[in-house]
Formats: sequence, C-alpha cells, structure tokens
Amino acid sequence: MTEMPLGIYLPSVIGGEPSGWLRGALERPLLFVAPMHREAEAIKRKQTFLFCRYVLILATGALAFIEVNGEVSPAPVAVVMVLAILSNVVLGQVSPFAFFDAWTQAPVLVSDTAMISACLVLTRASQEFFFFFFFVLIMAAKLENLSVLAAGAALIGLASFLTTDLSAGWISPALMRIPFFFATGIFFGYVVLPERTGQMQGFSRPRGPSYIRPPAPRVTKRPSVGESALRI
Repeated sequence: MTEMPLGIYLPSVIGGEPSGWLRGALERPLLFVAPMHREAEAIKRKQTFLFCRYVLILATGALAFIEVNGEVSPAPVAVVMVLAILSNVVLGQVSPFAFFDAWTQAPVLVSDTAMISACLVLTRASQEFFFFFFFVLIMAAKLENLSVLAAGAALIGLASFLTTDLSAGWISPALMRIPFFFATGIFFGYVVLPERTGQMQGFSRPRGPSYIRPPAPRVTKRPSVGESALRI
C-alpha cells in the first residue's frame, strides 16, 4: 500500500470488499491540513494586545497617582488599577481565536475607556485634559497608519503638557501626560486599525478541520468470464 504524502489516509480494504458510501470514501482518502500558521498568528497578536494594554494601565495609573492632589485619596485609583490588571490576567486565559471576536473586544474597549475616564475624574482633571483624551480616541478611529497615530498622540501629550503650569519646568509631574497619550493612541489604534483596514478578515477559528480531497483513482474494470468467452 502506498503511503499518502500528507496528513492521514484510510486503507483501501477493511475486512473484505466495502460497498456503498464506504467504498467511495475508501477510494477517496481525506487529507487533513492543520492551519498552524493561523493559530501562531492569533497567539502573537493576542500577546501584543495584552502587552499594549499593560502599558496603558501602568501609564494611566502613574499619571493618576502623580496628578492626584492632597484632597483626594489615592485608594480609589489603586482599586481601579488592580481591577484593570486582574482583567488583563483573565483575558490571557481566553482562546486566541475567540479573543478577537466582537463580543470580547467591545467590552474591553468600553471598560478601558471607562477606566481612564474614572481615573481622570478621581484626579479632578481639567476639561482640556478630557478634550485631548477624546481627541486621541477620534484619531485612533480615523487614521489608518499606526506610526502617524503614535506621533500624533505624542504631540497631543506635549500640547497637553504645555497647557499646564510650567513653573516646575521639565521636571513637572504633568510631563507624564506625554507617555500616557502615546500609550493611549498605540493601544486603541492597535485594536481599531486592523478592523478598519480589513487585516483581521478570516482570523476566526475554522469551524472544522480542513480537508483536501484528491481526485478519485481510475478503476480498470476487469472483463468477466462470460465476456471473455464471447470475445473468443
């Protein structure tokens, strides 16, 4: 019996002469092709997503703790940060294919926007700060170049820093706004951009194994004894 070059094969005879659909299946072996490259791509993108989200959480927490004044307790900010980190740990257990479904991504984006807004409210951020933050979100939804988005977010952070009290110079705690807006632009752009450019098409888990059905082999019909006698 000749081995098939790829995947698995079915033997041509199992306990005698097969009949019906079983014979057809035996004459046409199914070859299994595992889409390993799609799984590796999904795992890599998931790890990058979680890393960008960790950076955003840390940048948000650092900014909130720096800008909180003496009249506000930092405990609520600490609770929000702990919950955000725990949620990232939970997301790490999700399947890489189900990770990028709309039912998973949408709650994450909404919760992260709420997390950042809550931290800004707890630190009593100014209206200008909220304006810059939502402007970065609009940029992430409109721009199709991640490098341009990152540069624009950093410039917005610099503009936000320049609108604050510059009496402390370049050692001002408000300087943390630049990495915060940069991390915000990178994270939201990394999530939204592939959906807008179509790079995530066909990224879901295949519904079943992929099979390749080779062409049916030609079967030469042997003449019966009666036909041989008639020919003679």
